[in-house]
Amino acid sequence: MERGPFLVSLSVQGNLDSQSNATLSSAVEGTTTIISIVPEGTIVEAGDIVCELDSSSLREKAKQQEITVTQADAALAQAIEALEIQKKQNESDIAAAELKWDLAKLDLEMYTKGEYPQLEKQLNGSVALAEEELLRVQENQTFTQEQVKKGYRTQNELDAARIAVKQAELKLQGAREELKVLVDFTKRRTEAELKANDKEFELELERTKLKARAAQTQYEKDVEARKLTYEVELERFEDNKAQIEACILKAPQKGEVVYASMSGSRRSSEPVNIEEGATIRERQAIINLPDVTQMKVDCRIHESLIGSVRKGLPARIRIDAYPGQYFNGVIKTVSSVPMAGSWPNTDLREYSTEIHLTDEVEKIRKLRPGLTAQVEILVDNRQDVLQVPVQSIVTVAGQQFSFVINQQGRPERREVKIGESNQSHVEILDGIEAGEQVVLNPQSRFEDEINELKAELASENGDGLSDLQTPPDSQEEEKPKGKPEKEAAKGPPAGGFDPAAIISRLDKDGDGKISKEEAPAQMKERFDSMDTDKDGKISKAEFSAAPRKR
Repeated sequence: MERGPFLVSLSVQGNLDSQSNATLSSAVEGTTTIISIVPEGTIVEAGDIVCELDSSSLREKAKQQEITVTQADAALAQAIEALEIQKKQNESDIAAAELKWDLAKLDLEMYTKGEYPQLEKQLNGSVALAEEELLRVQENQTFTQEQVKKGYRTQNELDAARIAVKQAELKLQGAREELKVLVDFTKRRTEAELKANDKEFELELERTKLKARAAQTQYEKDVEARKLTYEVELERFEDNKAQIEACILKAPQKGEVVYASMSGSRRSSEPVNIEEGATIRERQAIINLPDVTQMKVDCRIHESLIGSVRKGLPARIRIDAYPGQYFNGVIKTVSSVPMAGSWPNTDLREYSTEIHLTDEVEKIRKLRPGLTAQVEILVDNRQDVLQVPVQSIVTVAGQQFSFVINQQGRPERREVKIGESNQSHVEILDGIEAGEQVVLNPQSRFEDEINELKAELASENGDGLSDLQTPPDSQEEEKPKGKPEKEAAKGPPAGGFDPAAIISRLDKDGDGKISKEEAPAQMKERFDSMDTDKDGKISKAEFSAAPRKR
């Protein structure tokens, strides 16, 4: 029993990868050919050309497309000019129609307010003059008739006067008839004609506007169609140029060139080698460019251990390719959701964890992505912890006991309270004092006493069976002394370890196996190592093999 540093760690396996891993793939549509490529293993800087694909056919296609774009641009320019001409023509036609309508309205107003009143006045004046002339000639006739009676005038003069009166009457009648025609017919006809002209030119203006709008819309749609055609052709031309540019693959970051060889087609299992002259299809990976100065380890932590893992914990990493050397790291990320296990271990739940290496660049540079790594996560590291070897603790019915050498030099059994445990030692919280000596492998040395304790605790708990197991990494089970090997094989192993009885007691759902939910606390700590087939349950064979592994 001693006090000293106490280290708690978890061991998992993972694979090396670069923290910054870029993949260069072909962005050329269809298939193309590699013209040149830098040798594998070359260290390149960001912006360096690492691969060139054949672009001859793309360049020829781009030339033809450039001609098509120029033609589409010219057609668009012509359509825009035609639209402007139509707009000017529309303005002219509408202005002419508006002028005609204005003149028609002016003609109507001029007739009703100018010409007609003037003609009416003239004809009224002619009627008045004709009436005055008739009165004058009638008076002259009467006077001449009196003179003829007196013999002063001749009969011819009287006839002339009578003729003059007749002419004056006809003239008056004609003036009155002309006035009546003006008022009753000419005015109505002229006004109706002028009003019709007014309405007709108004409608003509509306028709002109509609025709102008329709013609302009047609030209605008033509411009829009030409513009869309130009944009489509230009986009194709830009795509052609982008395809040509995609034939030059440049390194997006500093790194080491690694060829991304892939398996062949479905009909052929032969790999596709990346080399000059090789045919490359669209989206096929050509070069992986990991930054080997910044490496990480990707691993998975079982759900039973994830409670002890957190971001920022230090880790020691051993690479299988460099067995005699350790690397330092720190947990960078731990996923918040588990990754479901694949069939048949669908119940397996593991959390993806990323560990970044923190050693100097020169030490990390020699590593390569894909190497297998053994990771030891340092969960806890405390000083001055009271601890004993795990081989000195036995668990009976869920209670921990140890055999301690008393002052008389004899071993005595004590119930102890334990805390954390690691590969070799268990933390003692109560039951043993510092400096006291404990017995290793008490299960094989005090079999009878342990069996009596087992029966006693089972009787107190009302259970015919009790759990008797050593903590994780305890001593290997020893065969009972003094018994032949064949005889010992007939019953349970030494120390009362009966797998069938223990599984029968712990198996709650009756499937003949122990799940993690059914396992006691001590067994949960070593559940993953005991579950060799990783099906999430411990069978009788796995349970029996566990002591031999320890």
